[in-house]
Amino acid sequence: MTPMKIGLVGCGNIGADLCIALQKGNIPAELVALNDIDEERAKVIQRTFHLDAEICELNDLAARADFIVECAVAAAVKDVIEAAIRHHRGCLIMSVSGLMRHPELLEQARENNIKVRVPSGALCGLDGVRSAMEAGLHNVTLSTRKPPKGLQGAPYLVENAIDVMSLTEAKVVFEGNALEAAKGFPANVNVAAALSLAGVGPYETKVRIIADPNATENSHEVVAEGAFGRLQTITTNLPSPRNPKSSYLASLSACAELRAAAIDFVTQIR
Repeated sequence: MTPMKIGLVGCGNIGADLCIALQKGNIPAELVALNDIDEERAKVIQRTFHLDAEICELNDLAARADFIVECAVAAAVKDVIEAAIRHHRGCLIMSVSGLMRHPELLEQARENNIKVRVPSGALCGLDGVRSAMEAGLHNVTLSTRKPPKGLQGAPYLVENAIDVMSLTEAKVVFEGNALEAAKGFPANVNVAAALSLAGVGPYETKVRIIADPNATENSHEVVAEGAFGRLQTITTNLPSPRNPKSSYLASLSACAELRAAAIDFVTQIR
């Protein structure tokens, strides 16, 4: 069985978790190319996991790989999808909030028969939201609660001079739609972007972000109402061991999506 060749864009926390999953040997795929804005991080991944993968520019990575995995930052998403289209490669986008900035990307990918995989990330219940959309939804709300350290440095907080590290009790630091949340908290609320894509879209999906100094976990509550009835899910996540801004489940969702993509690939080339 010929394994799927992967090009990894972004060599941080999720990239490391993908390498760990690949080394277990139950995903029919191998890393052949690495890319990161900080080349030293790519070198660390390369050394740590003894990878026979070349560190290269994005265009070269897309040419070498069968499939591109983006787990960098929202700002990288546009370039990644454009490279995927140029080289006719499928891709997995972990920085889903980047899709909110460039909604035309998904349409361009569809027009070029490029499959863009979007993970569930740190959120459960998206399958129910997608199903409910068949009859229509009239209200979708996401409430995200995180320890202040997990939100520190977010553009929205910086621009509005909100100091979450001095909080002594829980505080709602943002209320708006998913598009606004994605712009203001690009490293924190990919769940909002994923939920909006599954449901009523970025303008109609309501988002509340709560900084809670007493919280030790990241939690996401989804409430959706429509012709089907009412859906409510609560996902409580442990932070990633290496990145408090990310939930461990986000890494696990990347591994699950990569496995599905690899199985599809090796099945098609048999």
